[in-house]
Amino acid sequence: MNASEASNAVSVANVPPEIRDQLSSWLDEQEQVTSMSDSGSIDGRSILSQAADENGFITIDSLQIILTKANLKMGAEAFAERACAEGELLQDGPNRWKRA
Repeated sequence: MNASEASNAVSVANVPPEIRDQLSSWLDEQEQVTSMSDSGSIDGRSILSQAADENGFITIDSLQIILTKANLKMGAEAFAERACAEGELLQDGPNRWKRA
């Protein structure tokens, strides 16, 4: 077990049983996002360019299609949230963004 796995195990053990599964899933997803971005295997700008329509808008569906084509297991919502946090996307509406 590495340090990240140990930290996740302690976090999951310290929450109420009703939300343990949700937290465990979220932690697994976040670890996957972090490991992908740390390894440099994602060219985020290329993904966003390919997902954008002719007006520069990106939807969950268009983003998921590109992520699937790139064989990335990251969900479109997680990718979009990270891109927003990094200042690459601006939320335009529910499940719709515009490149910054």
